Amino acid sequence: MANPMYGQNKFDGKLDNQAYKLKHKQFDIDFGAQGTGTDTTETFSKGDMILGFSAVVTEAMTSSSGSSIKLGFTGTSMISAAVAKADAVVDYPIGPDNASDAAPLLLTADDTFDSTVATTAATAGKVNVTVWYLEAPSFTSEGSWVTA
Repeated sequence: MANPMYGQNKFDGKLDNQAYKLKHKQFDIDFGAQGTGTDTTETFSKGDMILGFSAVVTEAMTSSSGSSIKLGFTGTSMISAAVAKADAVVDYPIGPDNASDAAPLLLTADDTFDSTVATTAATAGKVNVTVWYLEAPSFTSEGSWVTA
């Protein structure tokens, strides 16, 4: 018996909805050029579900004294721990700080992926970032119910 959910035998177009397709944005951040403070990078839309992010240092962090880098959605709770200059060496992985930050995050407003350099400006340092997400779906209701 053919499976009515897939292929030419599927009974409707619900599985063709591309709104639920896993997406990712991949980009580099040159935090060695930003100075201290928070700079924004990629923007994600209200309703997007952020599944997680990872970053890998591609150029070691240098500065005149102590410095650190933090990455993530600072308008929300998915952010990395501060990574000190001594640890921010090539191939060092950076991700969300703890289990609660690693849970999927539904954006309640537009938000940006941010890079925060603290203490002293970095004179060099780059990361390659990947953010996995589901776009906010645009759909219409297939039914309307009134409950008593």
